[in-house]
Amino acid sequence: MTTGYGRDTWCLDSLQPGRMVSGRALVAQALFRRWTTPRGTLSGGPEEDIYGIDVVGFVGAAALPVVLGALPGMMRAEALKDDRVSDCRVTITSATEADGTVMVYPKAVVTLAGESESFELTLAVSATSAQVLGGLPT
Repeated sequence: MTTGYGRDTWCLDSLQPGRMVSGRALVAQALFRRWTTPRGTLSGGPEEDIYGIDVVGFVGAAALPVVLGALPGMMRAEALKDDRVSDCRVTITSATEADGTVMVYPKAVVTLAGESESFELTLAVSATSAQVLGGLPT
């Protein structure tokens, strides 16, 4: 496994000072944040201006057929902005909960630069939240 992906503080749902992450797990966390950050909310320059797609906001604002059709391509395009990612294939399923909440389940198969093996990252997204369901590399 290539180890040149960096090292940073663990930050999935919240920042966890003192807990470090590197390798595939670091890239997976970076993708999750990239997919859940509303575009234009970061400051700093041109790269920050085009960072993020806000899957939560998209699921909450668009009709389900639009989400199912557009979100895979949007997530793939956003993932490929990270130079540590050489490929990302996204498929999506959906379900309606008993309370009427529409859930969207994107599953990304991510191949990192310099690696031939890929890993899967599955999210659960509603109009109000997103979380990693499974596949977070260790």
